[in-house]
Amino acid sequence: PAPAEPAASIKPAQPPAPDAPPVGECPRLAPGIELIGEFEGSGFKEAPSLARRADGQVIQLTPLLYSVAELSDGQRDLSQIAEQIGHDIGRRVSADNVATLVEHRLRPLGILMDADGSAPSVKKPDPFLALKFRAAVIPARISAMLGSTFRPLFLPPVIIVALIGLAITDWWVFVVHGIAQATRQALFGPGAFLAILAGVVLSAAFHETGHATGCRYGGGEPGKMGCGLYLAWPAFYTDVTDAYRLGKRGRLRTDLGGVYFNVVFLLATIGIYLATGYEPLLLLVVVEHVEIVHQLLPVIRLDGYYIVADLTGVPDLFARIKPILTSALPWKPLDDRVKVLKRSVRVAVTAWVVVVVPLLIVELLVVLIQLPRILATAWTSAVKLAGQVSHGFSHGDVLGVLAGSLQILVLSLPIAGILLMLGRTALKTAQSVWRRTSGRPGQRALVSATGAALIAALAYSWIPPSHYHPIRPSERGTIQQGFVSLARPVGLAHPAAPPATPRSQPSRTTATTSSSTRTPSAPGPTLPNSSTTLPSGHAGSMPPNGNAGSLGRQSPTTSTASNTRIATTTTSSLAPATGARSVTTTTTPTRGSVP
Repeated sequence: PAPAEPAASIKPAQPPAPDAPPVGECPRLAPGIELIGEFEGSGFKEAPSLARRADGQVIQLTPLLYSVAELSDGQRDLSQIAEQIGHDIGRRVSADNVATLVEHRLRPLGILMDADGSAPSVKKPDPFLALKFRAAVIPARISAMLGSTFRPLFLPPVIIVALIGLAITDWWVFVVHGIAQATRQALFGPGAFLAILAGVVLSAAFHETGHATGCRYGGGEPGKMGCGLYLAWPAFYTDVTDAYRLGKRGRLRTDLGGVYFNVVFLLATIGIYLATGYEPLLLLVVVEHVEIVHQLLPVIRLDGYYIVADLTGVPDLFARIKPILTSALPWKPLDDRVKVLKRSVRVAVTAWVVVVVPLLIVELLVVLIQLPRILATAWTSAVKLAGQVSHGFSHGDVLGVLAGSLQILVLSLPIAGILLMLGRTALKTAQSVWRRTSGRPGQRALVSATGAALIAALAYSWIPPSHYHPIRPSERGTIQQGFVSLARPVGLAHPAAPPATPRSQPSRTTATTSSSTRTPSAPGPTLPNSSTTLPSGHAGSMPPNGNAGSLGRQSPTTSTASNTRIATTTTSSLAPATGARSVTTTTTPTRGSVP
């Protein structure tokens, strides 16, 4: 739907729209609509107001639209609503003005009942980089109960003690004790791999509980918890869209609740280690640190994205990318979606766009060009792991069979996720191009030819057989190598390197949790990890001028939605998701979290 009109656009002599409702109609709110009020800590020049639909979608409304919604109680007709609004803003407002807002703004958003008294039918938004294929596992009442149970952990004295404990733990583990023996024992025993894998999953679940607890502590009501697919990885999520009703401090507490609970989990791990002396537990300390850093990255809808969104007061950052880029062109006027932002906020969001867009493009290109090698590495590892499982069966090694089987599963999930992600991206791009070029055969032919040329170039880069060798042990997978692979695909300019000299030490299998967190496993072949440029991965959209929009907040703990906020935690082949939120057009993004 078109963006809502600001109050200043009302004209007293405006004629009624042809399909406007009759002046005597008494509009009323759709079932389940909750009018939340002004969005606190907003980065907009004029702070929007929020409303929440029965499906959990949060909608951004201008003060004018919000006033119309407030007065639509089924008792007042359009003339009475216009009279009251005119009195409030000190201007003449006609019933026809209100009728236009009702029919063309509020009903398309699902805020008001249709003219015939039926409930509005609203299509759920599909935000950019959102959590996909999610399924709720834990109901909202259990999520709220967990939040209440762990609420004391957010008391300031407890937080101070936890941070001091983290500093002491890091000094002892990394400076005094070290992790060499923990790594050695993990490499030599499948039981250690299984223990670490279980710890990673528990940590991701506890991360999500942190988002729910932070929301609960601030006075919000956390929603359902579940699992889904974020980019290429399985993810856990917590629906914390209700955090939008909180102030900036409450939203930031919700955002940081996941990584804070990672710290608590880390301290509990050290406590168990001190009680048992089981060395591989120290590797979980390393994993937790990597997960915390990964979650704080603001590039995709993880906790860092929501932190930036709440610091700036702009919940739909991804929806601002296009208007900011087009507004930077000298021959283009400043987009309305950029004009509505405060100057300081506009600078901050522009800086975010300048950093994020190139990173996303480079990551996608590297994955596309290196896809044959990623698949080759995965196939080689799967074959070796299958042999390990077969060997375990024949020798009655139950732990070896279980560890090998889990590693095959951990290996296959991100590969399937990458292929699914690329397929969905290609399909949506083709559909968008076909729709936008409708009725313009010349433009459609030009775009189609360009797309075919790009596909042919990509296919050509895959042709040389040297591209299909697995990733070698000597390769580091650095950012520099990623850029080199874009300019000169591996294998075209250099002959294949000789195979690495076998070593007597056992090989290492890794399972990634949250994109680049690797957990060592039992002796065996090496699994591919995020160093092969596998993408890692909250999402939503807003109306062109920010007057009306939908917000979603879901933070996957690797963290989508239209005005729903979801935190997500991913496991990058095993990554659960916390901290994912999402934002959609004319609605507010769903907040969620993903580890």
